[in-house]
Amino acid sequence: MARILLGCIMGKAPSQVIVCYRALLDFIYVAQYPTHDDSTLQYLTNALDEFHANKDILVDLGIRNHFNIPKFHSMLHYEECIRNFGTTDNYNTEMFERFHIDYAKEAWRASNFRNELPQMTQWLSRQEKIVMFQSYISHYQSEEEREEEVQEAVDGRNQDVGVVTAKRPAAPSQTLSNIQTKHGCPSFSYHLRIFLNKFLTRGDSIPRTQVGNAFLPFDKLDVWHSFKFSLDTLGNDVDGQKGIDLVRAQPGRGKSPGRFDVVVVTHNDGAESTGLHGMKVGRLRLIFRLPEVIGLYNEAPSVWPKHHFAYVEWLTLSRSPGAHHNMYSVTKPLPLDTTGHLPGDIVPLSTVRHKYAYQTLW
Repeated sequence: MARILLGCIMGKAPSQVIVCYRALLDFIYVAQYPTHDDSTLQYLTNALDEFHANKDILVDLGIRNHFNIPKFHSMLHYEECIRNFGTTDNYNTEMFERFHIDYAKEAWRASNFRNELPQMTQWLSRQEKIVMFQSYISHYQSEEEREEEVQEAVDGRNQDVGVVTAKRPAAPSQTLSNIQTKHGCPSFSYHLRIFLNKFLTRGDSIPRTQVGNAFLPFDKLDVWHSFKFSLDTLGNDVDGQKGIDLVRAQPGRGKSPGRFDVVVVTHNDGAESTGLHGMKVGRLRLIFRLPEVIGLYNEAPSVWPKHHFAYVEWLTLSRSPGAHHNMYSVTKPLPLDTTGHLPGDIVPLSTVRHKYAYQTLW
């Protein structure tokens, strides 16, 4: 939810207010990092200093009378606490809310809701005995078992971002002309020719100026309408649960409009896990796989990859972020490129890193 707040006030609040809120959001996100070094802690300090340098505007405008709030004061101690006790995923400020769930809500649900206090007390007593017995059992685990569990946990945290697709296509054997019409990508066939031309040997490859008229060995593709990111929740080293982010490239049906999400794609080896360096932004138009059989009986060339691909139409990203909100602007590429086609590429689905959260400015 916090990621949309900054965009909501852009153009509706003074620049100093935007800087104040942006600095506060920066502090919140950096404080959640699962690992820290001197550089990231300096980012944390800089964000806090920028917030304090601009917060008086909220008092001047009558939004707040003061900032004598314990949580604001606690921000002054974040850097010191992280250096002394580790990252913030090791502790939080929701202890008593969590206790209320464990000791009141769960116990209430375990009762029959009549004369509930003795039942809740007995339930809690049993839960404590179970925890004590588990502690007794774990105390006698061998050292090797503990090391194996630690190693498995570390391996699980270091797994790459997962991409999950359905086993079967949502729209099998779609003709190229039908794909271009339904998915609103008239330049797909052109970029498909360029993509397949890369797998030809140097003597057989077609010059770039002539590739637009090249013959395609097939006219149908299996199409998927969505895929999921399997991402570790930021800072979640306790239960190992993963968040799921759904990305769609789904054409409209009847009166329902289509949905083609904007994504961030790794563009070169210099791409970083955070920020947009080495990344490109575009609209995801199609998710597909190359056919394994061409025609009736001919097998596809062995050099063709077997994994899923994405067709992305590139958007134009501003060279630098805004001075106050520190957000990039994205615009449609106009005019078309020299060939008369929209700029786009066919990329491995694994290079799609994030769904791009953007807001339209009217």
